[in-house]
Amino acid sequence: MRRTRVVGKTSPEPGRRTRPKDRRARIAAVAAVAFAERGYHGVSVEDIATEVGVTKSALYRHFPGKYALFLNSALMLIESLEGALDSVPDDPACDPRETLRAQVSAIVAVTVEQRRSAGIYRWERRYLRKEDRPAIRERSWAVNARIRRTLQRNRPDLPDDDAFVLVAAMLSTIGSITVHNLTLPPRYMEQLLLDACTALAETRFSHAPAPPRPAVGTDRRGQDNMRENLLRSAIVLFHQRGYNEVAVEDIAATVGLPASGIYRYFVSKADILAAAFHRAADRLETAVAAGTATTSDPEDALRSLVSIYVDLSFSQRELMSVYFAELVNVPEASRADLRLRQRANVEQWSSHLQAICEDLSAADARFLMYAAINLVPDLGVLLGTSAAQQQVENIHRCMLAVLLSRSARGVDHDEDTPYTPPLGSTH
Repeated sequence: MRRTRVVGKTSPEPGRRTRPKDRRARIAAVAAVAFAERGYHGVSVEDIATEVGVTKSALYRHFPGKYALFLNSALMLIESLEGALDSVPDDPACDPRETLRAQVSAIVAVTVEQRRSAGIYRWERRYLRKEDRPAIRERSWAVNARIRRTLQRNRPDLPDDDAFVLVAAMLSTIGSITVHNLTLPPRYMEQLLLDACTALAETRFSHAPAPPRPAVGTDRRGQDNMRENLLRSAIVLFHQRGYNEVAVEDIAATVGLPASGIYRYFVSKADILAAAFHRAADRLETAVAAGTATTSDPEDALRSLVSIYVDLSFSQRELMSVYFAELVNVPEASRADLRLRQRANVEQWSSHLQAICEDLSAADARFLMYAAINLVPDLGVLLGTSAAQQQVENIHRCMLAVLLSRSARGVDHDEDTPYTPPLGSTH
């Protein structure tokens, strides 16, 4: 009997592994989470390859190196935002309030879904190469512009610059979920973010010239103290270049010391960073204590906290920039203490907010507080420090809009403009 040969797929040889079709996507997803959570310098190609379960050489067949992975992560984020907006019909005949709600809801949904990887936006400015920044920036601004057009259809009198800031504040509010680990049911989290964004959409800005504001928490003592001078110089360098791009030799050179001279004042570069964080925490706590000591009304106290926080962020911009950006590089022993201090600060804000919004849970209050606080560094980076300082009053209003988005009182409007509850509000 003749045997018929069956032509078709053959089984792989025993012990031979087949290459998964989605390996590139898997590598990209793991890299995006790693970069978002640990920053560029906190991640190695070996880390990513190990988590995916491949060798470095297998990873290099898909991406030529770590920077290519980082750039791809940034592109993935902007593509997900573009895709979210593409899913919403942009029909000029539709009610612009409903279109805006749909656009914001789509951005919220994709950010909640990609929460662990969406934090890559915090690192783009610092670690993208100069030749890659313009394309990412233009696409980010295009996302802002699409939402801005809808917002201005709903508010035809809204100046373009104001609309740009309001949409940027919305996107920052949504992105705030990438900087904390508070866990809420996804649909409820989406509703909180939607309420906050639609409260921002109703916010009225002031166009009065920004009054001069005294520096908050500035300490000019110890000008001739070498340790103090080293700390100040390091803070400036960390702000300008990022912690990982600054060497001990760079810091020492600013004060005319050899690198070895630093170790008479600090144990290590990480010790300098920890000192910077403790200084920022000290100044914030001191300013908050002074600003809230004379008021017993929770709404006045909350407004005072907002004012103090914004003023300190811009009057001490290098220090606070480091405080916002470099926690992942603080030694673990100091990080634990700083987290305790930050948590105490959060609890103080939250208690005032809960006193205003009586049906707000402690978790909700903390969630909104993180969202409001996140606005300040994000808008500072986007607008530039000089422009942001001119927008201090409006940044105050944005923070209050987010914090009070679940309150029937809302934020201050013109006397002839009634308060409109946020779209989708459950209260």
